[in-house]
Amino acid sequence: GAGYVAIDCEMVGTEPRTWVSELARCSVVSYHGEVLFSKYVWTEMPIMDYCSLWSAITGQHMCKAISFQVAQKEILETFPSSSALAPL
Repeated sequence: GAGYVAIDCEMVGTEPRTWVSELARCSVVSYHGEVLFSKYVWTEMPIMDYCSLWSAITGQHMCKAISFQVAQKEILETFPSSSALAPL
């Protein structure tokens, strides 16, 4: 189990008419619970609902956000393709 990591994604609502959900935070933890990656991610559309009750995300958190492309690049560079990712 030591080589396993788990990924958790928090979503927010960005489209008021059709309720589109977009990634707003991505976290990766080791098998033993060590946080290996945890960053806020900019959404493509304006956030209409932070879903704070479930996501615990607020507008203040998004000031530290990075682009999806940067987050994806950092995750791919941090974890080799042999890593087994399991959703939480």
